[in-house]
Formats: sequence, C-alpha cells, structure tokens
Amino acid sequence: MEEKKDNKEKSEIAKREEKILEFWKENNIFEKSLEQSKDKKEFVFYEGPPTANGKPGIHHLEARAFKDVIPRYKTMNGFYVRRKGGWDTHGLPVELQVEKMLGLNSKKAIEEYGIAKFNEQCKKNVWEYLDFWEKFTERIGYWVDQKNPYITYRNSYIESVWNIVKKIDDQKLFYKDYKVVPWCPRCGTGLSSHELAQGYEDVKDLSVYVKFEIKNQDNNYILAWTTTPWTLPGNVALAIGFYIEYVKVKLVNEFLILAKARLSQLLEGNNYKIVEEMKGKDLIGLEYEPLFSYLINTIVGDEKIKLKNAYKIYNADFVNTEDGTGVVHTAVMYGQDDFELGTKVDLPKHHLVNPEGNFIKGTGFLEGRFVKEIDEKGKPTMAVDIIEDLKKRNLFFKQENYKHSYPHCWRCHTSLVYYARDSWYIRMSDPKIKKTLIEENSDINWEPEYIRDGRFGEWLREIKDWAISRERYWGTPLPIWECSKCEKRHVVGSLEELKNKTKKSGNKYFVMRHGEAENNIKGGVHYKDLNLNAKLTELGKKQVLESSKNFKEKIDIVFSSPFERAKETAKIFCDQINFPLKKIIYDKRIQEWETSSFFEGKNKTVFNKYYDKDYLDNSNEILPDGESFVQLIKRIGQFIYELEANHSNKNILIFGHGSATDALSFVIRGLLLDSLSSKNNPFNSLKNAEIKKFNFIPLSHNENFELDLHKPYIDEVKLMCDCGSDFIRTKEVMDVWFDSGAMPFAQDHYPFDYAQGKPLENQKLAYPADFISEAIDQTRGWFYTLHAIGVLMGRGKAYKNVICLGHLLDANGKKMSKSLGNVIDPWIMIEKYGVDTLRLWMYSVNQPGESKNFDEKTVQILYQQVFGLLYNVLAFYELYRNKDLEKEDLTLRPLLTGEGWERLNILDQWILARLDELVELTTKNLDNYKLLEPTRAIRDFIGDLSTWYLRRSRERIKEGNKEAKQVLYFVLKTLSKIMAPFAPFGAEDIYLKLKNEKDPESVHLTKWPNNQLRIRNYELEILKNMEIVRKIVTLGLEARQRANIKVRQPLFKLEIKNYELGIEYADLIKEELNVKEVIENKNIDTEILLDIEITKELKEEGDFREFIRGVQDIRKQIGLTPNDMVSLIIETDDKGVDLINKFEKDLLKTVSANNISFEKNNGIEIKIEKLIFKIKIEK
Repeated sequence: MEEKKDNKEKSEIAKREEKILEFWKENNIFEKSLEQSKDKKEFVFYEGPPTANGKPGIHHLEARAFKDVIPRYKTMNGFYVRRKGGWDTHGLPVELQVEKMLGLNSKKAIEEYGIAKFNEQCKKNVWEYLDFWEKFTERIGYWVDQKNPYITYRNSYIESVWNIVKKIDDQKLFYKDYKVVPWCPRCGTGLSSHELAQGYEDVKDLSVYVKFEIKNQDNNYILAWTTTPWTLPGNVALAIGFYIEYVKVKLVNEFLILAKARLSQLLEGNNYKIVEEMKGKDLIGLEYEPLFSYLINTIVGDEKIKLKNAYKIYNADFVNTEDGTGVVHTAVMYGQDDFELGTKVDLPKHHLVNPEGNFIKGTGFLEGRFVKEIDEKGKPTMAVDIIEDLKKRNLFFKQENYKHSYPHCWRCHTSLVYYARDSWYIRMSDPKIKKTLIEENSDINWEPEYIRDGRFGEWLREIKDWAISRERYWGTPLPIWECSKCEKRHVVGSLEELKNKTKKSGNKYFVMRHGEAENNIKGGVHYKDLNLNAKLTELGKKQVLESSKNFKEKIDIVFSSPFERAKETAKIFCDQINFPLKKIIYDKRIQEWETSSFFEGKNKTVFNKYYDKDYLDNSNEILPDGESFVQLIKRIGQFIYELEANHSNKNILIFGHGSATDALSFVIRGLLLDSLSSKNNPFNSLKNAEIKKFNFIPLSHNENFELDLHKPYIDEVKLMCDCGSDFIRTKEVMDVWFDSGAMPFAQDHYPFDYAQGKPLENQKLAYPADFISEAIDQTRGWFYTLHAIGVLMGRGKAYKNVICLGHLLDANGKKMSKSLGNVIDPWIMIEKYGVDTLRLWMYSVNQPGESKNFDEKTVQILYQQVFGLLYNVLAFYELYRNKDLEKEDLTLRPLLTGEGWERLNILDQWILARLDELVELTTKNLDNYKLLEPTRAIRDFIGDLSTWYLRRSRERIKEGNKEAKQVLYFVLKTLSKIMAPFAPFGAEDIYLKLKNEKDPESVHLTKWPNNQLRIRNYELEILKNMEIVRKIVTLGLEARQRANIKVRQPLFKLEIKNYELGIEYADLIKEELNVKEVIENKNIDTEILLDIEITKELKEEGDFREFIRGVQDIRKQIGLTPNDMVSLIIETDDKGVDLINKFEKDLLKTVSANNISFEKNNGIEIKIEKLIFKIKIEK
C-alpha cells in the first residue's frame, strides 16, 4: 500500500482518525447502524461501480466523500440505508491492461493466445488492486458494504442483464443494422454515442481541397474538401445542395465548380473569372472520373453491379456553405451521412480498409498501411503521401492545417474512424421511449439544477440509438442466437430458458452409489488399501438387491467405477434387471476420490471430517499422494460430457461413489468453486445403494466445469430452432456501460431471486434510488445508462436525486496527469490533514458541479478554521469539565423554556440560538441535497463558538458558572451530531469524549438533532442584536487601528448612532472594545464615534493590562496550566511598584498567584514603554 507506515510522519488528526477506525471496526458500528434501522423505511442508495484494476486517486476520495454524507444523514434520521458495494469488472479498460501485461497488440494475437486464457487473465486482473481499494475505502470513512458486493462478471449478474435484454427485445426495440459507427481500429470494436461523447480531443489534421475531373470535359473540375484524406480512395459520389448557388470559374487554364459563397475564402488573391452560374439542381447527375481505381478493381459480387450509380453528383440535405467548397466528397463506408446517401441512391458499399484500420490488398502504395499513419515526429505520412499522389496527377488544389475536436477511443485514446459495420442497436429514438426519458428527467432533482435541462437534457433531446454490441471478448455476452437457415433470432432471458432451448442428446442418466462396503463401517483406523479394495458387506448386498426391485427403466448402457465395491454393486444390480454383465463398461474417470496418504493409520473420524466437509473450504487443495476436489470434478465432467456427445436417446446407468457423485452433481448443476463452503454444503450426497435420475443439460462451462456464461464457452452452446437447424450465438459482447446501468436490477439477481422460495420473494425491488452521486462525465455514462435501462424496463427514472460533481484539477486548474507530474497522492494528503479536512474541503470549496482546483494552502486554512479552533474549544471545556453537570437530570432542557431561559447569560442565549439556526439550515439543505451551504455554516459556527462565545465566556466557565458549562457541553455534543455526516471521524472523536453512560456508543448511532427552539422570534431578535454588536465592535476596532491604539489600552467611551441595545449587549461592546462607557448619540455623523483621549488613569490601566499579558505569556512558556497557583517575584523601579500595588488584587486573581514580592531576580524581562520588570514565577 501507499500509506505511510511510520506513525511519526502522520499528523495528530490522522492518528486520531486511525484510532476511530479501530473503534468502528472493533465495535461493528457500521453494521449496528444498519441493524438498528433495518425495519425502518428504506432510503435507496446506488453505488456506482468502480474497476479495481487501477489504484484509487484523489478524485475517488471526492466522489466517495459526496456519496457518503447523505446516507449517513438519512441513517441518523431513522431510515434504513443499505449501501451495497459493487465492482465494474468487464470491458476494454480491463482488456487493454491484460493485453499490455501479456504483450499482445491485436485481436488476432488475443485469439492466437486463446480467448479462454485471455478472459481468465481479465478476471484475475480486475482484482489486482482490490486490497488498495478496500483499505482506501475503509480509511476515508466511506461506509459501504464491501463484504457482499455485486460483481458484474458473476453469472447471476449476467443472467439479470440478459433478462433486461429480453424485455427490450419483447418491445421490438432491439435491431441489427449495417451502418457507419465510430470504430476504434486499435480495439477492433464500435462505440456507442455516449462513449463517443467522452473521448473528444483537440487535434491538428491536414485538410485538402481536391479536383474531381468531369467526364468528357477536359480541364473541367469539381472542387471538394475533406478533413480525412484517407477516405478519398473510397470516394464513390459527390454531394451538393439543391438550392445552393454554384459557379464555374476560370483559373489560369482550368475550370473549377464550387459554391459561390465560398469564392472569397478559397480564391481570394487569385486572378479568376466567373464564366457560369448555376443552382445545385443543375449539377445533379453530372459524372466525373474516379479519383482512384482501387475500389473498381477490388469490388466483387452484387455490390459491383452498383458501380453504375457511382461517380456522379447527388443532392443531399447535409451540404452547406459554412466551410469547404459546398461540394461534399462522399465515401459511403466512412461517414454516417455518406452511408445514408449511399443507401438512398444505391451506391456500392465496399471496404478498402480492414477493421484494424489498414488498407486492404490491391490498394497500391496504400496497401497494409494504417489510415491515420504518422511518423515518430507526428507527421501525418498517410495524408502527405495521398496529397503527393494527387499533386502528381494534377488533382490537388490546396491544403490547410485544420485544428478541431476529434473523437478518440475513451480508453486507449486511438483516433476513431467512422466505419460501416454490422452492429446491434437499441432503438432509443423510438418516440415513446424518447418522450418518457425526457418526461422522467423533468422530475429528477439535479444538483446543480442546470444539468437537468442542460447537459443531460440536451443529450436526451438529441438521443441516438444505442449501439450495444462490442466485437471484443471480456464482457457480458449478447444473449442473441441466430439461425442461418431460417434467419430467425432468439433472445435468451434466463439460464432456465437457455437450458430449455439448448440442443440435447435425449439421453437419460441414472446414477447409483455402491451398497454399504467395508470402508463405510464407522470407527476404526483408515488405511488406503482397505479404502481402495473394500468389498460390499452383507448389508450392502441386500441394499443393492432392494434398490433393483424398484427400478423399472430399460437400460441401454452401463458404466461402473473399477473399484471392487462399485463392480460388485453393478453386477448384482445388472443381474437383477437382466442387463448383460459383459456389456458393463468400467471407466477409471468415475472411480472414487483419490485420497491422500496423509490420513494413513489415522482415526477414521479425522479422514471423514476432511473428505465429508473440510475440503469444501479449499477445493483446489492437493494433499500428498491424493487429488483435489477440482481434479475429481474435471475427470467426472469430462466423462459425462463425453457421454452426452457420443450417445443420443439412450438410458445410461452409472455405478459410482459418494464423492464422485457429488462431483457429478457439481457439474450438472453448474456450481462455482468459490461458492463451496463447509458452512454451506451444497451437496445432498447419495446414500449407500441409492439410485437417482440426473437431468443433464450441457452448460456453458469453463475448464473446471463451473458454469461460465462468458466467451468462448457460451459460443459453444447451440440452441434448437423450430426449422430443425441450430441457433448459433452472435459473436459480440455487450457495451460495458449496459452492465453498470443494469445494477438496480442485477445487483440482487432480479427478477430471479424475487420468485417463490428465493431469498427476496417477500421484498420489493429497491427502485428507484433516492440518491446517487458521480462526476459530471457520467451524465453521458452511468447517469444515462441507469436512466435509459429504467425507462426501457418500464420502471421510469432510476433515481430521484443526484449530485453531479465537477472534476478535480490541480492548483492551477489543469487536469491531473502523470505526464505533467501534478497528480496528488491521496495518502499523503490524508496523513497531513486527515480525511475529515479533505472531505470538508470538497464540500465547501465551491458548488458540487464546479471544477475544484486542489490548492493545498486552502486545505491548510480550512483545517485551522475548523479543527484547529474546535479542538481548542474542546480542550478548554475538558480543562474545566464537571461531569456531574452532564448527567441526565441536569440536561439543558429546563434552561430552554421559561425562567430558565431568562436566567441565561446573553452569550449563552446567543450561542444556543446560533446552534438552533445551524440545525435548521443544515437539515433544510441536506433534505435538498445541498452540501456547500451547511458545510460553510458549520465552519462559520465553529468560528463564532471559538472567537466570540468562548472568548467572552472564559472567565464565567473558569469560575464554575453552571449554566455556561452546561451550555458549552450541550453545544459541543450537538455539534458533533451535526458534523457526523460531513466529518465522521472528528465528530466521533468529540462525541466519545463527551458522551455519558446512557448515550448510544457512537455518534453514528444517535438521532439527528431537532431544533431545540425552532428559531422563535426571541431567538431571531438575539441573533439580530448580536450581529449589530459585532458590527459595532468591528467598527470600533477599525477606529482603534486608525488611531494606532491597542485594545489593551482602555478608553473612556464609545458613542453609537441609531442602535437601541439592552445593557447586556452594551456590556459586551465595552468588554470587547475596552471602553468604560457605551452611549447612544443620534447626533453624531458616523455610525460610531470613539473617544481616543487617554488620561493618566487610563494609561496606567493600559500598562497594567500589558503587564498581565506578559505574565501570562511567561506562564505558558514554563508550561503552567491555568489551575497552577504561583508566587510572583518582581524586580522593578518605584513607578513599577506603584503600578503593581494599585492593581494588586486584580493581578493575583488574573494570573492565579498566591502572593507578590519585590526583589532582585534572574527572571524574564517585560518592557512597557519606559517601565521595566523582571519576573520570576515559582510554583
């Protein structure tokens, strides 16, 4: 892991948080928070699944911080918030990483390596950084169930996805089409429109203006423009606008046709002459010479006939005069508009480029070269060579550097090409579906609000059909089987349906375990030879005879284990059913488990314990001289699948052993090795001489005979078509975004586990989510696919509330990347500032949807503003704490009403009113999924608590004022609850320091605080008056600063205008500004007027205050606490002595001194203008 292991490098806040983590873990606090609310109303939260094949970064901390706060808040409000974790395990990100690891660079290389082995590596790779993710998730306090996550590659998840596909197909929204798609030549697959939107990059390309020579008209050309020179060899037509005005101009000895509106841009500075004007309609049907001959020379079959329609001018609605020449070069295989035009006018459709992006054989100097070929310096060599060829043939007009935003593969960053290809689509543009998507979105609460009708709403209004298929390997297989004979297709919606439709042999299988044998007798010692050679007991023989009497089936083939006890059983049984003994086939593959010599001479109970139960916890374990259960499964599996392949419509009887028949049960049921457990044994083993019919259906299985619905295994499953031929599965896998968008259904194996007798039969599907949160790029990713699948399933919107996050950038607003060296290591930040500080920074720096520039200085400032101040307040409270005042019979409740309230000091009333205000503001905003406002309000409240309330209340608390202590206790404890969703570690730490024995054991098990006073009118009055007081104080301090008079220097009076404040507020102003009087005077010209005249008496008092400050500083320097009583030894002159004597009583009290003596000493010197004091303090 990347965390620092040396505890010395960690900040105090990081160490505190780690102690809280231990507390949560040891006491199962997260689990208890779920348990105590499990019977309450559910608040539904969906976790967007990350992929664990990369390390988590600082942006994951941002996302998980926002996800965590609302579920914590709702839990404190009494809701049950299940937080099921999940892992996105399929798709190109995983494949590309495995390709790199294995040194593979193409789909061909993958297939040569082996799809099964490749996918197995992918399955392993997705967990490469699981340990990092789990520790990261735990450390940042993101409470999510990591023990029971949904995993998209599991069979149960895939089955639910298939069910969704089936329901979509039932609505006739699924279709296959041959059309141009965004194609990644590196990955060899198409992309959907939402994937396309995530991969745009700014690039510089060469654009070229080309002269197409008109047939039978020497030196007459049509001028066309393209930004993709590589598509020119595929040109089959030119497109114009029907009503656009065109001109023929003479330029030197040539005639060029182009749009009149483009003349000034293209021919400016050239000596040209317009010789003819025309409309676009006049050009339709005009023929021109092919630019290249490659297409004519390589095209074959039915498409060759269509050449008669090629190399002509056609009308097209997509032509404009905003750029180019007003004439569009048309290569039907490499552009969507081009393809549609080609379909409309029956142009030939023929590829000159293969799916890898290389020109095919027969394309001359282009053959075998990549369409986007560049050299090591980035020079576009393909485009340059095409241009040079055109120049040689006088077909080149001009070239330009063209900077534009161009789509790239969102995973491998290869430039995409638009490429005609067969793909499967979901008809999202269906009017009913589109309308529902838009209507449902209007009811979603987006934070920020503008996303709903802006970025997300625009996407829905311009929705494209979803290209759902991918020509890759590691993904959910598309559950579509096609019949080549009758051209029907069948969509499989469940494993049961797959079994029902699977082509079967018609065989019936009967399996019988041998009768009781010598090795089955309980007790004694285990010997391997005895186990191998054991014979039937007399009881065993009787058991076999009894079983044979009830068996009525006619048997065609008999197989038996070669072990003696099985052979005896087979002979007795076959003799009774009149099956020829010489026809019994003995096969070693069905013999009993090869047991280990480890148990030789040991008590049978030890042997039986392992082979009956313990092996289930490690089915791959191979003990000395033995075989693992997996090896047993493999030989049994090979046996039964061989029978299925070699025989049809036969009744087959198999004589075997207990463990071997368990292995057969594993194979037939398609169990998974990682589901085996001694605590949950899935086998109902056959008893001695018990016979059972097994309904065997060949399943999609891996080499261990586990059910595996992935390629290549699923491709081997053939289904039965009504026409008598076979259904063959289409080769593609599904868009990985469909996996993640299906999680509301697939995470709980919907609808299968909701059926009768299944785990969730009495539960409703947790749909829609009350809350989700991810980054803004997910508007065209997970947010969209969730919404789309919900509507396709007839369930409506998939979520009610969503917080959409801006990206996390560096301090200068640049995207973080390793190449720039500006990536922030989250572990370093955690150890410096703690998770809580980082969480609060994410919430408070700006609105959620805005990009956040991560500037460490602002994190440091926030730490001081929140935790620096808060822990100072807590430390002060603990210093003068009286736990007797915290008991239940001395709660604050009596102080909040009637005479109790009136008795409170105005500062106590004010801080309680501020607390009430904070509760109301925080509750209101969290109910509306707004985090910025309450986080800043918490920060400001802590500032007020420390710098105003506590600073003005210190002396009261020191002196033991009961109400002040109770108020501070109540405020701190309530504040810990308010902070709990935002800063779960600090809130817990403070709560644990304050809680009493009757309180819940964790702040996260407490109820959310209600408004104590509901912001009554008198509270509002207090808040308003205190705001005025603080404004006056600010103005007074500014006046002092202008006069260069320190606050420690008392002044006579402050006059204020237009403020009617009670005496309690005036006293606060006096103390804060250090004035003797506060007088209202409506005749002054300014809001306040400070009397800055300093009399002799005021000067002496000011000097004394300066002296007090110096003594207090010395106390701190020598490590004294406020409770430590001392003796003061002072050396000074007569004036100094007079000053001390005058204020002796105040001095003794303020600095906690018992006595004062004047004598020479070697203490610390204090200078106050001309006065000099030497101070020595003795404890």
